[in-house]
Amino acid sequence: MNTNSSFRAMLLALVLTLTGCLHDTPSEENFWGVELPEETAADFTLVDQHGDNFSFGDTLGKVVVMTFVYTHCPDVCPAVTYKLTKLQEALGGDYGERVEILSITVDPERDTVEHLAQWAMMRNASWPHLTSSDAMPEMAMNSSVWGPYGIYVEKMLEDQEMEIAPADHSLVIMLPDNSTAAVEVPASAFDSAATMWNLTQKGLEELQLDYNYTGADSITNVSGHEANANWSWTLHAWNASSGGWEPAGANATEIPLTESAHAAWVPGNANTSQLPLPSAFTCDGHGWLMGEGSGMHCMCDEGYGWSGQDRLSCVLTEGAGGYGDYGISHSTILYIIDQQGRLKVAWPGLDWTYRDIHHDVALLLD
Repeated sequence: MNTNSSFRAMLLALVLTLTGCLHDTPSEENFWGVELPEETAADFTLVDQHGDNFSFGDTLGKVVVMTFVYTHCPDVCPAVTYKLTKLQEALGGDYGERVEILSITVDPERDTVEHLAQWAMMRNASWPHLTSSDAMPEMAMNSSVWGPYGIYVEKMLEDQEMEIAPADHSLVIMLPDNSTAAVEVPASAFDSAATMWNLTQKGLEELQLDYNYTGADSITNVSGHEANANWSWTLHAWNASSGGWEPAGANATEIPLTESAHAAWVPGNANTSQLPLPSAFTCDGHGWLMGEGSGMHCMCDEGYGWSGQDRLSCVLTEGAGGYGDYGISHSTILYIIDQQGRLKVAWPGLDWTYRDIHHDVALLLD
């Protein structure tokens, strides 16, 4: 299977040109993403998070949903992965039998088999997460995967001048059983007049949780959990000075979004001590939490480890050689490939929900 360079250029141009056309005229009979010319997708062989070889050619006969991510990505990639877990749930028995999901790294130097396994397990993302075992992984993946699929990848070193993006905000939803859902929302999604209510609405949209509200900013129901005479939904805000969650003390529309604002909606009778830390404060920003209660600990990023006996912190390990001292700039595109291995639909950026992807996949399964 080959994809020539002229097609790659045309493909990328087509996706970028038609991005603004998404959802203009949604129809149950048509794809909602960008429909592509029926070009055969490029074949490749990589290694999954279990250390097993994975060849794209083995997916023939299935619809494939393909994305490009990396584990040190602070915002976009976790959001993409969360949406794909919802897609996997929506597919039910079709996942694995008729549909495959693939996440391909754009950072093979740090995304080792072991690291991908930890990352996928933490996010309940059981589908193949692919990297390269080649001695020169970036070169190998650029020629076999990134290039053929029109994926732009650039490593940005610390000493390079980089535009510093505004700090992200986050939203946490705690349900009556004390389970939680959380999402980071880029500061770029809001204007200077935005409030905690704008963050609430955007976060619930990203989490794809149904909700009802009364008045301007009073939530009454989240995901089927409706407030009643015994409890109501209450807003909490992260206090960076005290290092903890506190009742907001005002309506959400009255609280402006400060730099790196974090909000949580919880039932009035919930155990707020179970609220998770905002991700920016978790594991010193260099890992993720795993386990519960006394067994909770950080899964630290490559080059970082626990600080002595403190299993809830991640510090740079001696001799790490500056591991993790670069960022990755890359294009964000989701592809849907049909059972004959042909590129059918592209979804650029993050302007999609799992329901959008499920719709387009279902058209290929019919």
